[in-house]
Amino acid sequence: MGPDELAALRSPEGRALVAALTPYDAAGALAAGQAARGQGHPAALVAAAQSQARLRTRARLRFGPAADRLWWSPDTLEQATRPAVAARRAARFAAALPPGSLVADLGCGAGSDTWALAAAGLRVLAVDRDPLAAALAAATADEGGLADRVEVRCGDVRELDLSTVDAWFADPARRAGGRRVLDPEGWSPPWSWVVDTATRVPAGMAKVAPGIDHAALPTGTTTEWVSDGGDLLEACVAWGPLADPAVGRRAALLPGGDVLIDSGGVPEPRIGPPGAYLLEPDPAVIRAGLVSVVAVALDGWLLDPRIAYIATDADRTSPYAVRYEVLGEAPFALKSLRAHLRGLGYGDVIVKKRGVAVEPEELRRRLRLGGDGPTATLVLTRTDAGPLALLVRRG
Repeated sequence: MGPDELAALRSPEGRALVAALTPYDAAGALAAGQAARGQGHPAALVAAAQSQARLRTRARLRFGPAADRLWWSPDTLEQATRPAVAARRAARFAAALPPGSLVADLGCGAGSDTWALAAAGLRVLAVDRDPLAAALAAATADEGGLADRVEVRCGDVRELDLSTVDAWFADPARRAGGRRVLDPEGWSPPWSWVVDTATRVPAGMAKVAPGIDHAALPTGTTTEWVSDGGDLLEACVAWGPLADPAVGRRAALLPGGDVLIDSGGVPEPRIGPPGAYLLEPDPAVIRAGLVSVVAVALDGWLLDPRIAYIATDADRTSPYAVRYEVLGEAPFALKSLRAHLRGLGYGDVIVKKRGVAVEPEELRRRLRLGGDGPTATLVLTRTDAGPLALLVRRG
């Protein structure tokens, strides 16, 4: 799809056609396309509408009903920020800046962050070098009734004059040729350019890969790892008035909004054997390096200093971890494990693992439990004493 096709889709005929084809049904797509062409719609418009219907149907999983008000390409949908995350970020900008401040959205994609920033009462200069992405961002602003607060430009963000903006948000492209780019200097724009931008406009944020090396985080910044429903979504580095000078790292868990900070001075947790309960920290907590904060707060300990499982005998819960009751140890060897689980009457198993070379679904298949019994939850992990298998129950 190009900007011209997007314009055709936004016409009354195109809108009606997309609406009629959404939700997308792969099994009936051929017949639906033939019917649309039979009604006199141009073949090119039908093809574009079916593509958009397919993307909107996928987008509903993350965006809900709002997906049907937005326009997508495969690339921009892949990179789009979930509404709850974009709204949280926009609220941080709005709290730190005067109303009506101008924020540059650098690498705006389809404009999900642009929408959130404008909806928060800020003006937005949205920039993307992809003509289609820029057209999508403009369409997104228009659909949301926010066009008067948004200016969209197509161009290289590195050539943009930032002297007139009050703050900026950068979302460097971290894929090339369909693959993730692990080296931050291989991002577009590169990480060094992003960091230098903060010297020119102090108020800024940058979305980064959740697995970024903590050593790459500049001094004086606050990095927040965000998860939603237990899914780790992103990390975002903040500079200047958008940062918290007392906090270097923190984890934010949506939808509840719980925030765990690096409070400093937290003693390292002890290492020990399994306890009555096993807690699995949220992935945002793990990536933020705050597992020890949770462990100490729960009067718990780690099974291994390199593995993010917390053991405790205390009957306590935490919003930052999923708790399991430990039912007992299980044999690690396949045949013994199969006999053990069958002997307990289990008919299936969920395998969770950390630090061991086991493929959960492959192990489940090889165990061949079958039957009508309940489903066991098995945790496989590494310890200094060797591999460990625990039979657990959530709760």
